[in-house]
Amino acid sequence: MIIDMIKQMRILRDKRGHEMVEASMTLPIIILTTVLLVRIFTFYLEILDTQVKTHEDALNKNNSYERLTFTSYKKNDSVKMMKFGILKFDLEKKINTKLYLYNEDKIIRAGELLEK
Repeated sequence: MIIDMIKQMRILRDKRGHEMVEASMTLPIIILTTVLLVRIFTFYLEILDTQVKTHEDALNKNNSYERLTFTSYKKNDSVKMMKFGILKFDLEKKINTKLYLYNEDKIIRAGELLEK
């Protein structure tokens, strides 16, 4: 009888499966959180890429021979995060760009005329 009680106490103190149970509960949460952080990071990179492309488009339309001295450039864009997996709501960022462009050549020429 005492030997049986000692064996039962050893079983209660045995923690070989305890770590496996903890890992099976926490590991999926850690993986899902990591995947969500990667998705959010790529979403913000898409926003940055859209803003850079918009700025490049504005500068490419900056033709110094055809343009006025001062012009403005307006563009409205939208970036959406793809909806799949656990995320059930849409993430969307609306980008409203308004740039003021100036013709450096004409400003320099006007300055030269004023000096004469």
